Amino acid sequence: MIRYINCFRKKADISDEEFRQYWSSLEFNALVDRVVSLYGAEHYAKNLALKVQATRELIEARGIGEPYDAVLEYWWKDARHLQERYESPEARLLFEEMGKYQEQFIDISRSTAFFTEGDG
Repeated sequence: MIRYINCFRKKADISDEEFRQYWSSLEFNALVDRVVSLYGAEHYAKNLALKVQATRELIEARGIGEPYDAVLEYWWKDARHLQERYESPEARLLFEEMGKYQEQFIDISRSTAFFTEGDG
């Protein structure tokens, strides 16, 4: 299984509630659905970090950094077609639209993205 994972941090001037509103909006959901369709993803997962005491305790006990605010993953069994689709005019347009929407609430400079491979 090939996965493309986006780990996002919200902009500093956005509250947790505002971030959740952007993240859960119909507009963002429609953009994600378009990515799934265009790239032929077999599955995706869109998750928000829980701001709970257990997370605070884990951070303190292990001495680790702050968690990302949200994670978005797309999954494929085979990624041979991704480069071709990524270079299409439709993908460029969608990438621009997604970027414009995300720049309202995501701090891209403090976020990351990467591909992984592994079992289902």
